[in-house]
Amino acid sequence: MPTLEDIYLDYLDCLNRQAFDKLGTFVDDNVEHNGRPLGLSGYRDMLVRDFADIPDLRFEAQILVSNGTRTGARLFFDCAPKGTFMGLPVNGRRVQFCEHVFYEFEHGKIRRVWSVIDKAEIERQLS
Repeated sequence: MPTLEDIYLDYLDCLNRQAFDKLGTFVDDNVEHNGRPLGLSGYRDMLVRDFADIPDLRFEAQILVSNGTRTGARLFFDCAPKGTFMGLPVNGRRVQFCEHVFYEFEHGKIRRVWSVIDKAEIERQLS
């Protein structure tokens, strides 16, 4: 039986391959992101937009911890957003930053996501 860590790493692989048709394997139909109910289609739309805005987006887990129903990760990104990103004029410049994210699983699927991106690090690189 796969562990939550195994499921999560397979989820990241799904994202990195942009295999959005497989997203329902990992994400619950009623998923919430930062307290907002998005549902699977809204979550998929959010990710599709992310990849459209950041064509070289790649999710890399630097730190990964989990217990029975929750997983926490420090994700590292090294990418070049096309235009404005998080209200910042990145405009194709390469930036490196981390996202700290927690996932709550139900029935082996991601049901709730809480995420914070280190915007200050991006600001530092742009100054």
